[in-house]
Amino acid sequence: MRRTYITYIILCLGLILNSCDDFLDVNPDSEVVNDDLFSNAEGVEDALNGIYSSLNKENLYGKKLAWELPEVLSQDLNGPTPILYTQLATYNYNDASTFINSLWKDMYQTIGYTNNVILNLEEKNSDIFPHYDLYLGEAYGLRGFLHFELLRLFAPHIENGAATAQGIPYVKTYTFEPTPFSTVSDTYDAVISDLKRAQDLLIMDEMYMTYPRADHTSDQLQNFLKGREIHFNYYAATAALARVYRMKGDLDDAKIEALKIINSGKFPLASADKIVNLVAGTLSPSESIFGLYSNEYIQTTEATLFNTTSFAGFAPYQSESGGNPLQEFRDVYNQYLNANSGTDFRLQWFRRAFEGASMFNVLKVVDVLQINTGIPPASRGLLPGISMIRVPEMYYIVAEAELENGNTSEATAVLNQVLLSRGLAKLENRDPAIIPDLDFLYNERHKELFSEGQRWFDMKKRHMDIISNEELKIIPASDKIYVLPIPTEEFELRQ
Repeated sequence: MRRTYITYIILCLGLILNSCDDFLDVNPDSEVVNDDLFSNAEGVEDALNGIYSSLNKENLYGKKLAWELPEVLSQDLNGPTPILYTQLATYNYNDASTFINSLWKDMYQTIGYTNNVILNLEEKNSDIFPHYDLYLGEAYGLRGFLHFELLRLFAPHIENGAATAQGIPYVKTYTFEPTPFSTVSDTYDAVISDLKRAQDLLIMDEMYMTYPRADHTSDQLQNFLKGREIHFNYYAATAALARVYRMKGDLDDAKIEALKIINSGKFPLASADKIVNLVAGTLSPSESIFGLYSNEYIQTTEATLFNTTSFAGFAPYQSESGGNPLQEFRDVYNQYLNANSGTDFRLQWFRRAFEGASMFNVLKVVDVLQINTGIPPASRGLLPGISMIRVPEMYYIVAEAELENGNTSEATAVLNQVLLSRGLAKLENRDPAIIPDLDFLYNERHKELFSEGQRWFDMKKRHMDIISNEELKIIPASDKIYVLPIPTEEFELRQ
């Protein structure tokens, strides 16, 4: 019997001590006695580090979920020549099923790792572990976060009348028994419950996470209480909860959570001169709320975003590439630029990979400095890796809640803080002055989060018709487009 999907694959997933990216890898083929692994703090930390190591691989957030899949679906990045990317860009999900099915499997496999940690820790005496609450909180937070990621990919959007529709299995066990599917609404409730549980357990991060960040990267990797931004910390749980509430349509609660991040003072917006290298293969020392540590990400981004050959590279849609796209990247950034708007330093993310190149690449997440000089991030006091949640998103969530409640002036004040940090003028100082609405807000989200994998979910939330750069036409919004198909094997194995 094939044990390929969901709980069929998450029983004997051992966690072993193989070094990878200075974290420990997860090897599903090996067997480790859980009583031994979870008998001391070192074993628990190894198990958690194994989860992070699985997340930063290319099959998950090292490429596929960070930007490869969602940016191709959103028509922001033009994929390389393999037929797979044409299938994804034209929403031919049946022919792209191998790619999609592997995502489902890998995500649930990693959820299985979190359940292994939770179930083993909850059977232990907390007194034997120095940071028991942090260990358990990270596992709960990651479980909620990963289920939410699956929900917004594989289920219809709750605000489109889909509350009682089929959601996904919310897996909390570590057995061979398959978990029943939950409704979309029930899945949201379970995600929120796990993230709130994580918040309660991780509350000590209010003390452990400081600003400025510690500039001792080796210590951050070796000491569980340092470098908390590369762990699913209290603020990560809070930011994820804000993201979940917003997607659900509960903007007032989303605003409450987002303000906890903003008002903490621990994640100040970067200044305009820092924007070009803000998350260029490293975690921002000010804006990154949570990120994945990775030494391998530099090779991935160099091969696929920096050296953009036709068989391997991804590039933003642009007139230089031919085909006259319906919406190239400059169209996004040229909107709402009245007189006296200032200079949007985020356009520096789009650069020619080398002098004389005809096309622009999006180098926002590429460590160009290391590629060109060989100077690694650690020499600059930075952590290499993938920024998963950044603080500007919290400002946008607050602004969206204010706009929804008719508080335009309050929304303007919040948006101005992000705009000023990006080199742009206040909205009221432009000629003519701009009064923000939801279209303006979503355009700003598009600009700020370009190539970070969030645009697709904004489009799904608003049920937007798709401006197809791939097919040069407008595609009407529908669940056939916005809901990825759950693997058929998932249902077959339940018979």
